[in-house]
Amino acid sequence: MKLINCCFSLLVLALWLGLGTAQAQTTCADPNPPACTFTAIDVATGQPVEAFCVGRRVRFEQCAGRNIPNSLLFYGVLPGTGTTFLPSCSPPNPFNYEYTPTAADVGMVTVSELANAQGTGGPPSTYYVRTFRVFNPAPPAFSVAPCPSASALVTVTDAAYDSYTVQVGGGPVQSIVRNQPTVVNVPAGATAVTVTGRYAATSVCNGSATQPIAPLAPAQVPALTRLTLQAPLPGGAATLDIGQLPAGYNYTLQRADANLPGGYRTVASIPAGSTSFSLPAAVAGCYRLRRTDPCRRDSAFSPLACTLSLTGASAQNRNQLLLNDAAGGSTYSVTRNGVPLAGFTTINGGLEDANVECGTTYTYRVTASQPGGAVSVSNPVSITTQSALPPAQPRLIASFNLRNAVELTPLLANGPTLTTGSTLRYRRTASGGNAEDFRTATSTRPQRDSISIAELLAQRPCYSVRLADVCGNVSPESSAACPALLTASAADPSGATAALAWTPFTGPDPSSPATYVLQRLGPDGSVLSTVSVSGSSYTDATPPTDFQTLRYRLQISGAGLPAGVFSYSNLATVTRQLFVNIPTAFTPNGDGLNDVLEVKGRYLQKYTFVVVDRNGQEVFRGTERSTSWDGTIKGRPPVLGAYVWRFQQASEDGKPFIATGAVTILK
Repeated sequence: MKLINCCFSLLVLALWLGLGTAQAQTTCADPNPPACTFTAIDVATGQPVEAFCVGRRVRFEQCAGRNIPNSLLFYGVLPGTGTTFLPSCSPPNPFNYEYTPTAADVGMVTVSELANAQGTGGPPSTYYVRTFRVFNPAPPAFSVAPCPSASALVTVTDAAYDSYTVQVGGGPVQSIVRNQPTVVNVPAGATAVTVTGRYAATSVCNGSATQPIAPLAPAQVPALTRLTLQAPLPGGAATLDIGQLPAGYNYTLQRADANLPGGYRTVASIPAGSTSFSLPAAVAGCYRLRRTDPCRRDSAFSPLACTLSLTGASAQNRNQLLLNDAAGGSTYSVTRNGVPLAGFTTINGGLEDANVECGTTYTYRVTASQPGGAVSVSNPVSITTQSALPPAQPRLIASFNLRNAVELTPLLANGPTLTTGSTLRYRRTASGGNAEDFRTATSTRPQRDSISIAELLAQRPCYSVRLADVCGNVSPESSAACPALLTASAADPSGATAALAWTPFTGPDPSSPATYVLQRLGPDGSVLSTVSVSGSSYTDATPPTDFQTLRYRLQISGAGLPAGVFSYSNLATVTRQLFVNIPTAFTPNGDGLNDVLEVKGRYLQKYTFVVVDRNGQEVFRGTERSTSWDGTIKGRPPVLGAYVWRFQQASEDGKPFIATGAVTILK
């Protein structure tokens, strides 16, 4: 027992001393290795290698002259430089170990060899290390762009390898430099490009990648159709409408610059397929699009589109649009408040709009059709008109509506909208008397005169209007506008004809003649028929026969009225007398003569016709002329004798028409 305890104590002491030694040790490697310790052999070729490749197996052999039995050799690989298998100093793999690097091993690794001669009685054990670099044969990154004339542009963007070669199809292999676009010839039938990367440290770790050569789209001439400024130059942004930019080509925006070789400065690159491009902080000048293939073997240019910068000023009721047109020779069109403006004049340095109102703000934009075919649109400019001049003379239309109220519609020189702050001042005269202020309006909506038609017929009215702008300037008074007054009466006792007369219409242009069309109207105001008339009277010999009341009005054109605009007279009516004719007897005997009692007359509709017997009992009721009485009473044969009838209908003038009488049924 004492012997065992003694041995155990010595063992613990030895382990403690060994642990202390291991904790102080930083490497297992022998300090003075021979010149050649062991070599790495590429398994596939059997050749020694000085670097490793991901996925490619290597094994290890002692150098010639060492003669260590293979059974005593152990190998292992650790990441890093000089790393060993501490604390045991025992690589885990026997002699026949093959090491296959992975992508995680890329970089420096340390291979350890242990010749474990302990207990053999031979030379002492040795621990040797060697450091190798692991390379990754990843496919190199590159781009290929097709070019015309059987060529392509290859650019290697990869940064892993030390050198690169390129091969097109089965063509020759040639060197290519990283990040240096290189034009290569494309042999007939070749459809792909292969780039191979090589490491200087090893010849067995090359990486290759193959990409197809896409077909090159047919070239088109770039289109620059419109250049629109958003704000004045310098500094304003511009929007370009572009097109015909198929993929596979390079496109640049250029500006003419006589100080540069070639006369143009590159402003921006344009993505293929673009239809619009925004250019911030544009510079005045002429622009074009340039198309080049990736190999720069072919070029084409769009027509020029030049900037059109606009500023504005106002004086004496005229707005001036001052142009800076970089193109010259353009033809111009103008919009004002978004509406095309036709009435502008050309002045030195720009255009002028004289059809404006003081105090009104107008927003203008000028469009130039340029010699090369492009369209240039200026920046918008807002101008507030300044002037002490009176506004242009307005015009006035006087017309009646179907309710016989006069409606007054102003026609302004500057359009249908009245500027905020401006007013329209209406005046009225009666039968040539003094003009009186009639109404003030702040819009161009039609104004109605509430005077009754009877008063208007008694004293013919005429109207005028003046425009007062926001600056306090007042226009000349318009010409008098006098609506036509129409009267109608029966021309014969029965009303079979109608006599009409009217006063002349005075329109916006008193010197222009008026054209009159007489309209015959239905009860709902619809036009039944028309007839052209002249002078101041007309007799209607063929009025409608199915209406008790005849309705007429005049439709008037000419006299300065705008095309398609009419004035109307008041509505004039002739109410004709209702007439009913009931026979005094009828003979319902079936002989075909006077067999039924019929209601006859003129203008009969929606009436009530009732027949009663001598006891006051109703025996027949009719409401339309197509209904007649055959003498039967509740299906029984006629009873001879006298009967009383009553007819009632509302006239179109609202008054009831009532007639009574007797009828006898004879055998």
